[in-house]
Amino acid sequence: MLTRRTLLPLAAALALPGRALAAGPTTLALGSHPRQAVDVYDRPGLKDAPVLLFVHGGGWSIGDKRGVNALPAYAERHGLLLVACNYRLAPEVDAGGCAQDVASAIFWLTENAAKYGGDPKRIFVAGHSAGAHLAALVAVDPRYLGQCGVRPSDIAGVIPIDGAGYDAVSQMRYLGDGPGMLAGMYRNAFGTRAAELSPTLLVQAGQAYPPFLIFHVASRPDAQRQSQGLADALRAAGGQAEVVAAPGETHRTINVDFGKAGDPEGERAAVFIRG
Repeated sequence: MLTRRTLLPLAAALALPGRALAAGPTTLALGSHPRQAVDVYDRPGLKDAPVLLFVHGGGWSIGDKRGVNALPAYAERHGLLLVACNYRLAPEVDAGGCAQDVASAIFWLTENAAKYGGDPKRIFVAGHSAGAHLAALVAVDPRYLGQCGVRPSDIAGVIPIDGAGYDAVSQMRYLGDGPGMLAGMYRNAFGTRAAELSPTLLVQAGQAYPPFLIFHVASRPDAQRQSQGLADALRAAGGQAEVVAAPGETHRTINVDFGKAGDPEGERAAVFIRG
């Protein structure tokens, strides 16, 4: 099991200075567990705005919906309704349990986005790191949203940011069985269910999927390989997927900088959202 000490390096990569955390969202509970909740960054005057649901990273084991970085200003600049969700964490649940909570947030938005000025037919799901995997998983495996009466194709688009667990089977093989932090993190989140929690392996021909815009840090070979593998699977099944390499970024900076004015990844995502 991962410990707080082994997770400190990852926490440092995800943490932000206090001034970078947006203030004033409306926090709403979606379930009995305290982490089954969303923050809604509603603003006066919004109507029929595209919805951006952000899923935080943290190795499926840490992280919080408050870590939205530059996204509140980004949403305001581009006329979006920003919502950030929490989810239960490993080892209390595995990555499938995390995905159930993300799916619940999407379903809640289909029912409630209009109350906050959002368009429930234009929900875009973005996530960083583990959040990228969870965004992809709920958009590929119909069992998660299907429990709520929603289809993956009801999502307007998916924006995974520097994930490396889309094919958790190959990633766990790549990381090995040693005591390293990342290997332990994957074991903690996937256990023996890696194949059934890997969106790349779950893509099927004949199924309708939302379009994907997949970002990865250019210098990370595993993220590049995983991103391309997911895109290839989606395209082979008749779906739409674009992979964008982010030069000069790190796993941390692509998250912290995403949505800052002039940030190329954020601006590319805004074009994707506008269609």
